[in-house]
Amino acid sequence: MKTQKLAIIGLGHVGSSVLATAVQTELFGEIVLIDPRDRVAFGEGLDQTHAGGLLSRKNITIYKGTYKDVADADIIIVAATHVYAEGEIPEDRNELLIENLPIIHEIMGNITQNTQDAMVIFITNPADTVIHIVASYDYPKNLLLSTGTMLDSSRLRQLLGQYYHVDPKSVSGYMMGEHGYTAFPVLSHLTIGGLAYNELADHFPEIPLLTAEDIKEKVVQAAYDVFAAKSGVTNVAVAQSAIDIARCILLDEKSIYPVSVPMIDNEYGFSGPCAYSVPCILGKDGVEKKILVSLDAWEKDKLAQSVASIQQSIALTE
Repeated sequence: MKTQKLAIIGLGHVGSSVLATAVQTELFGEIVLIDPRDRVAFGEGLDQTHAGGLLSRKNITIYKGTYKDVADADIIIVAATHVYAEGEIPEDRNELLIENLPIIHEIMGNITQNTQDAMVIFITNPADTVIHIVASYDYPKNLLLSTGTMLDSSRLRQLLGQYYHVDPKSVSGYMMGEHGYTAFPVLSHLTIGGLAYNELADHFPEIPLLTAEDIKEKVVQAAYDVFAAKSGVTNVAVAQSAIDIARCILLDEKSIYPVSVPMIDNEYGFSGPCAYSVPCILGKDGVEKKILVSLDAWEKDKLAQSVASIQQSIALTE
């Protein structure tokens, strides 16, 4: 009997957090770790394996491997990124692009040589440009996505949950567009406990209603608060985002998540190459449907800014 298998490519701060999160879910019976720094992959795997002797942990097979080991993987999570000397990671994600571009090409070349069946989830930044690049490879497009604004959306729900003193899971809403700088909240479709955003002032008169621009700025700034405090690392929440996506696909949950996918049909009237986050139905066939929700005038303008920013980044790769 085949167990569900996860491959993690890149075992830096993010990849090691993906591993730690994955073993806690108990979704996978086998996890293979791939990193050009063999000792890092070996050490991370061994450290997690040692916890298997504890009564609180399941006995999971975790090992350092090669790209040949992705041949029978169900899920591949790519967290690889350029390793900067002394950890000097740039805040500007586009600064990562030139360094990460050859890494992404090497990874996709190896993946396509060994499988056409695994769901491939990218975390590597800049997230939207990366997924546009990998979609150019001979690989099923429905099996490719980036975590996109999954993390931005979690920050949005956490922010509004704290602001209104409710559980963030009672907030139903998401960010769209580019992961990071130009991500924007889709308040025209956001609800808290079933209440539309523009109704909240009636039910919470003591709490000033934030504008869409206020919320956007707070959510974007949240990333840099973590970045600054952790010396250029944001790893825990994005790792959970990737594993949530993996679970949804493995269990065919049909959840709707805002993930970054290639846009090839002039969605929202934008021409030219692009990829960005929209709500998508995810299940056993990967990205099963993109949901192109209606947007108000402010949201349309912000999406246009996102598309322009991403296309500018894509142009750097051509």
